[in-house]
Amino acid sequence: MSRTAILPIPLALCLLASALAQSASQATPTCSFSRIQIGLYTSVYGINNKNVIVGTYNPDASAQFGYLLTGTTITNIDYPGSAFTSAFGMNDNGEVVGAYAMTLTSPDQGFSWLNGVFTTLTYPGSLATYALGINIHNVIVGTYQNSQGANHGFAYSGGKYVTINFPGATSTLLSGINKNGAIVGSYIDVSNVGHGILYQNGKLTVIDYPGAANTGLSAISDTGVIVGAYYNSNYSQWDGFVWDSGKFRSIVDPSAPTATAANGINDFGILVGNAGYTAGFKALGCAP
Repeated sequence: MSRTAILPIPLALCLLASALAQSASQATPTCSFSRIQIGLYTSVYGINNKNVIVGTYNPDASAQFGYLLTGTTITNIDYPGSAFTSAFGMNDNGEVVGAYAMTLTSPDQGFSWLNGVFTTLTYPGSLATYALGINIHNVIVGTYQNSQGANHGFAYSGGKYVTINFPGATSTLLSGINKNGAIVGSYIDVSNVGHGILYQNGKLTVIDYPGAANTGLSAISDTGVIVGAYYNSNYSQWDGFVWDSGKFRSIVDPSAPTATAANGINDFGILVGNAGYTAGFKALGCAP
Protein backbone atom coordinates (compact mmCIF):
# COMPACT_ATOMS: atom_id res chain seq x y z
CA MET A 1 0.00 0.00 0.00
CA SER A 2 2.03 2.94 -1.28
CA ARG A 3 1.84 6.19 0.64
CA THR A 4 2.40 8.45 -2.35
CA ALA A 5 1.45 7.29 -5.86
CA ILE A 6 -1.22 4.73 -4.98
CA LEU A 7 -1.82 1.59 -7.03
CA PRO A 8 -5.26 0.10 -7.45
CA ILE A 9 -6.13 -2.02 -4.43
CA PRO A 10 -6.05 -5.43 -6.14
CA LEU A 11 -2.67 -4.75 -7.78
CA ALA A 12 -0.93 -3.42 -4.68
CA LEU A 13 0.09 -6.86 -3.39
CA CYS A 14 1.78 -7.68 -6.80
CA LEU A 15 -13.29 -24.32 -0.82
CA LEU A 16 -13.77 -24.21 -4.58
CA ALA A 17 -10.91 -23.56 -6.99
CA SER A 18 -12.71 -23.82 -10.32
CA ALA A 19 -13.12 -20.84 -12.64
CA LEU A 20 -16.56 -19.79 -13.81
CA ALA A 21 -17.46 -20.00 -17.48
CA GLN A 22 -16.36 -16.54 -18.62
CA SER A 23 -16.20 -14.45 -21.76
CA ALA A 24 -14.67 -11.06 -22.48
CA SER A 25 -16.23 -8.29 -24.50
CA GLN A 26 -13.74 -6.89 -26.99
CA ALA A 27 -15.52 -3.53 -27.26
CA THR A 28 -15.34 -1.12 -24.36
CA PRO A 29 -18.87 0.14 -23.57
CA THR A 30 -19.60 3.81 -24.06
CA CYS A 31 -18.67 5.48 -20.79
CA SER A 32 -18.82 9.06 -19.64
CA PHE A 33 -15.77 9.84 -17.48
CA SER A 34 -15.29 12.79 -15.15
CA ARG A 35 -11.93 13.50 -13.54
CA ILE A 36 -11.39 13.63 -9.76
CA GLN A 37 -8.23 15.41 -8.66
CA ILE A 38 -7.44 16.49 -5.11
CA GLY A 39 -3.87 17.49 -4.36
CA LEU A 40 -0.74 16.01 -5.93
CA TYR A 41 -1.96 12.40 -6.16
CA THR A 42 -5.55 11.18 -5.92
CA SER A 43 -6.96 7.66 -5.68
CA VAL A 44 -10.70 6.94 -5.77
CA TYR A 45 -11.61 3.66 -4.10
CA GLY A 46 -15.35 3.53 -3.54
CA ILE A 47 -18.81 5.03 -4.00
CA ASN A 48 -21.92 4.24 -1.98
CA ASN A 49 -25.59 4.33 -2.95
CA LYS A 50 -25.83 7.94 -1.78
CA ASN A 51 -23.17 8.81 -4.37
CA VAL A 52 -20.59 9.72 -1.72
CA ILE A 53 -17.07 8.94 -2.94
CA VAL A 54 -14.22 7.75 -0.72
CA GLY A 55 -10.51 7.75 -1.45
CA THR A 56 -7.03 8.96 -0.59
CA TYR A 57 -5.00 11.95 -1.68
CA ASN A 58 -1.58 13.50 -1.20
CA PRO A 59 -1.55 17.29 -0.84
CA ASP A 60 2.22 17.03 -1.31
CA ALA A 61 4.93 14.37 -1.20
CA SER A 62 5.10 14.35 2.60
CA ALA A 63 1.47 13.84 3.65
CA GLN A 64 -1.52 11.61 2.89
CA PHE A 65 -5.18 11.86 3.90
CA GLY A 66 -8.37 9.97 3.34
CA TYR A 67 -11.35 11.93 2.08
CA LEU A 68 -15.07 11.85 1.41
CA LEU A 69 -16.37 13.69 -1.63
CA THR A 70 -20.05 14.63 -1.36
CA GLY A 71 -20.98 16.63 -4.43
CA THR A 72 -18.23 19.25 -4.37
CA THR A 73 -17.67 19.11 -0.60
CA ILE A 74 -14.47 17.42 0.62
CA THR A 75 -14.25 15.97 4.13
CA ASN A 76 -10.74 15.09 5.30
CA ILE A 77 -10.20 11.84 7.20
CA ASP A 78 -6.97 12.04 9.18
CA TYR A 79 -6.26 9.58 12.00
CA PRO A 80 -5.15 11.65 15.04
CA GLY A 81 -1.40 11.97 15.28
CA SER A 82 -0.72 9.87 12.19
CA ALA A 83 1.71 10.67 9.43
CA PHE A 84 -0.38 8.95 6.73
CA THR A 85 -4.05 8.02 6.49
CA SER A 86 -5.73 6.06 3.67
CA ALA A 87 -9.49 5.58 3.22
CA PHE A 88 -10.46 2.54 1.14
CA GLY A 89 -14.13 1.68 1.65
CA MET A 90 -17.47 3.02 2.85
CA ASN A 91 -21.03 1.80 3.40
CA ASP A 92 -24.40 3.53 3.05
CA ASN A 93 -24.33 4.48 6.74
CA GLY A 94 -21.28 6.64 6.05
CA GLU A 95 -18.87 4.40 7.97
CA VAL A 96 -15.41 4.48 6.40
CA VAL A 97 -12.60 1.93 6.68
CA GLY A 98 -8.92 2.33 5.91
CA ALA A 99 -5.43 2.28 7.35
CA TYR A 100 -3.03 4.67 9.02
CA ALA A 101 0.66 4.85 9.95
CA MET A 102 2.09 6.94 12.75
CA THR A 103 5.44 7.43 10.96
CA LEU A 104 6.88 6.85 7.50
CA THR A 105 8.44 3.55 8.61
CA SER A 106 5.90 2.23 11.12
CA PRO A 107 3.49 -0.59 10.15
CA ASP A 108 -0.01 0.35 9.03
CA GLN A 109 -3.02 -0.38 11.22
CA GLY A 110 -6.64 -0.53 10.16
CA PHE A 111 -9.43 1.76 11.30
CA SER A 112 -13.12 2.47 10.98
CA TRP A 113 -14.47 6.03 11.07
CA LEU A 114 -18.00 7.26 11.63
CA ASN A 115 -19.04 10.85 12.22
CA GLY A 116 -15.51 11.87 13.13
CA VAL A 117 -14.89 9.00 15.59
CA PHE A 118 -12.06 6.55 14.85
CA THR A 119 -11.80 2.93 16.00
CA THR A 120 -8.50 1.12 15.51
CA LEU A 121 -8.64 -2.32 13.86
CA THR A 122 -5.63 -4.57 14.41
CA TYR A 123 -5.74 -8.27 13.64
CA PRO A 124 -4.46 -10.04 16.80
CA GLY A 125 -0.74 -10.73 16.58
CA SER A 126 -0.36 -9.10 13.18
CA LEU A 127 2.42 -6.82 12.02
CA ALA A 128 0.12 -4.68 9.86
CA THR A 129 -3.62 -4.50 9.16
CA TYR A 130 -5.54 -2.93 6.26
CA ALA A 131 -9.33 -2.52 6.42
CA LEU A 132 -10.49 -2.31 2.79
CA GLY A 133 -14.24 -2.87 2.54
CA ILE A 134 -17.41 -2.63 4.64
CA ASN A 135 -21.07 -3.50 3.99
CA ILE A 136 -24.33 -2.11 5.33
CA HIS A 137 -24.23 -4.65 8.19
CA ASN A 138 -20.83 -3.25 9.29
CA VAL A 139 -18.94 -6.41 8.33
CA ILE A 140 -15.40 -5.35 7.45
CA VAL A 141 -12.96 -7.16 5.17
CA GLY A 142 -9.28 -6.59 4.49
CA THR A 143 -5.83 -8.07 4.80
CA TYR A 144 -3.25 -8.44 7.54
CA GLN A 145 0.44 -9.24 7.54
CA ASN A 146 1.76 -11.77 10.00
CA SER A 147 5.18 -11.65 11.68
CA GLN A 148 6.68 -13.66 8.79
CA GLY A 149 5.50 -11.08 6.27
CA ALA A 150 2.73 -13.18 4.69
CA ASN A 151 -0.57 -11.50 3.83
CA HIS A 152 -3.89 -13.08 4.82
CA GLY A 153 -7.49 -12.06 4.20
CA PHE A 154 -9.90 -11.44 7.05
CA ALA A 155 -13.49 -10.60 7.87
CA TYR A 156 -14.38 -8.69 11.05
CA SER A 157 -17.77 -8.42 12.75
CA GLY A 158 -18.97 -8.00 16.32
CA GLY A 159 -15.44 -7.78 17.70
CA LYS A 160 -14.33 -11.07 16.10
CA TYR A 161 -11.85 -11.68 13.27
CA VAL A 162 -12.05 -14.63 10.88
CA THR A 163 -9.17 -15.49 8.52
CA ILE A 164 -10.13 -16.27 4.91
CA ASN A 165 -7.30 -17.54 2.68
CA PHE A 166 -7.30 -19.08 -0.76
CA PRO A 167 -5.85 -22.61 -0.45
CA GLY A 168 -2.16 -22.71 -1.39
CA ALA A 169 -1.90 -18.95 -1.86
CA THR A 170 1.19 -17.03 -0.81
CA SER A 171 -0.94 -13.91 -0.19
CA THR A 172 -4.67 -13.24 0.09
CA LEU A 173 -6.36 -9.83 0.03
CA LEU A 174 -10.09 -9.20 0.55
CA SER A 175 -11.21 -5.82 -0.74
CA GLY A 176 -15.00 -5.67 -0.96
CA ILE A 177 -18.21 -7.09 0.54
CA ASN A 178 -21.88 -6.54 -0.33
CA LYS A 179 -25.01 -6.66 1.80
CA ASN A 180 -25.49 -10.36 1.06
CA GLY A 181 -22.05 -11.23 2.44
CA ALA A 182 -20.42 -11.90 -0.95
CA ILE A 183 -16.71 -11.00 -0.70
CA VAL A 184 -14.27 -10.20 -3.52
CA GLY A 185 -10.50 -9.92 -3.51
CA SER A 186 -7.31 -11.40 -4.86
CA TYR A 187 -4.70 -14.02 -4.15
CA ILE A 188 -1.12 -14.58 -5.26
CA ASP A 189 -0.11 -18.10 -6.28
CA VAL A 190 3.29 -19.78 -5.90
CA SER A 191 4.29 -18.47 -9.35
CA ASN A 192 3.62 -14.89 -8.17
CA VAL A 193 0.55 -14.57 -10.40
CA GLY A 194 -2.48 -12.66 -9.11
CA HIS A 195 -6.01 -14.04 -9.43
CA GLY A 196 -9.43 -12.60 -8.61
CA ILE A 197 -11.58 -14.45 -6.10
CA LEU A 198 -15.23 -14.43 -5.08
CA TYR A 199 -16.15 -15.88 -1.66
CA GLN A 200 -19.86 -16.60 -1.43
CA ASN A 201 -21.92 -19.10 0.55
CA GLY A 202 -18.76 -20.72 1.87
CA LYS A 203 -17.22 -21.24 -1.59
CA LEU A 204 -14.12 -19.61 -3.08
CA THR A 205 -14.34 -19.14 -6.85
CA VAL A 206 -11.60 -17.87 -9.18
CA ILE A 207 -12.54 -15.04 -11.54
CA ASP A 208 -9.71 -14.16 -13.95
CA TYR A 209 -9.94 -11.81 -16.91
CA PRO A 210 -9.37 -13.96 -20.03
CA GLY A 211 -5.77 -13.79 -21.26
CA ALA A 212 -4.62 -11.49 -18.45
CA ALA A 213 -1.26 -11.84 -16.71
CA ASN A 214 -2.79 -10.78 -13.37
CA THR A 215 -6.33 -10.09 -12.20
CA GLY A 216 -7.64 -8.42 -9.05
CA LEU A 217 -11.21 -7.83 -7.90
CA SER A 218 -11.94 -4.61 -6.01
CA ALA A 219 -15.63 -4.32 -5.19
CA ILE A 220 -19.02 -6.02 -5.57
CA SER A 221 -22.38 -4.26 -5.66
CA ASP A 222 -25.44 -5.51 -3.81
CA THR A 223 -26.72 -6.71 -7.19
CA GLY A 224 -23.63 -8.88 -7.69
CA VAL A 225 -21.77 -6.78 -10.30
CA ILE A 226 -17.99 -6.91 -9.75
CA VAL A 227 -15.29 -4.43 -10.75
CA GLY A 228 -11.53 -4.79 -10.79
CA ALA A 229 -8.37 -4.44 -12.85
CA TYR A 230 -6.07 -6.67 -14.85
CA TYR A 231 -2.60 -6.54 -16.33
CA ASN A 232 -2.28 -7.47 -19.98
CA SER A 233 -0.18 -10.47 -21.01
CA ASN A 234 3.14 -8.58 -21.19
CA TYR A 235 2.54 -6.32 -18.15
CA SER A 236 2.72 -3.18 -20.29
CA GLN A 237 -0.62 -1.80 -19.09
CA TRP A 238 -3.56 -2.43 -16.82
CA ASP A 239 -7.23 -1.88 -17.58
CA GLY A 240 -10.33 -1.80 -15.47
CA PHE A 241 -13.23 -4.16 -16.02
CA VAL A 242 -16.80 -4.93 -15.06
CA TRP A 243 -17.93 -8.53 -14.49
CA ASP A 244 -21.61 -9.41 -14.58
CA SER A 245 -22.99 -12.96 -14.66
CA GLY A 246 -19.82 -14.44 -16.16
CA LYS A 247 -19.22 -11.71 -18.76
CA PHE A 248 -16.42 -9.15 -18.72
CA ARG A 249 -16.35 -5.62 -20.09
CA SER A 250 -13.02 -3.81 -20.33
CA ILE A 251 -13.08 -0.22 -19.00
CA VAL A 252 -10.49 2.30 -20.22
CA ASP A 253 -10.44 5.98 -19.26
CA PRO A 254 -9.26 7.90 -22.37
CA SER A 255 -7.09 10.09 -20.14
CA ALA A 256 -5.20 6.99 -18.94
CA PRO A 257 -5.30 4.47 -21.81
CA THR A 258 -2.57 2.28 -20.29
CA ALA A 259 -3.43 2.65 -16.60
CA THR A 260 -7.12 2.46 -15.75
CA ALA A 261 -8.43 0.61 -12.69
CA ALA A 262 -12.07 0.20 -11.68
CA ASN A 263 -12.09 0.27 -7.87
CA GLY A 264 -15.71 0.78 -6.83
CA ILE A 265 -19.32 0.48 -7.99
CA ASN A 266 -22.72 1.26 -6.48
CA ASP A 267 -26.11 -0.30 -7.14
CA PHE A 268 -26.88 2.32 -9.80
CA GLY A 269 -23.93 1.19 -11.94
CA ILE A 270 -21.77 4.26 -11.23
CA LEU A 271 -18.08 3.34 -11.33
CA VAL A 272 -15.11 5.01 -9.69
CA GLY A 273 -11.43 4.27 -9.99
CA ASN A 274 -7.94 5.41 -10.85
CA ALA A 275 -6.83 7.06 -14.06
CA GLY A 276 -3.07 6.59 -13.88
CA TYR A 277 -1.10 7.45 -10.76
CA THR A 278 -2.22 11.03 -10.25
CA ALA A 279 -6.00 11.21 -10.66
CA GLY A 280 -9.25 9.34 -10.16
CA PHE A 281 -12.47 9.14 -12.12
CA LYS A 282 -16.22 8.73 -11.86
CA ALA A 283 -17.88 7.03 -14.82
CA LEU A 284 -21.45 6.58 -16.04
CA GLY A 285 -22.73 4.12 -18.63
CA CYS A 286 -20.04 1.46 -18.14
CA ALA A 287 -22.05 -1.08 -16.19
CA PRO A 288 -25.57 -2.55 -16.21
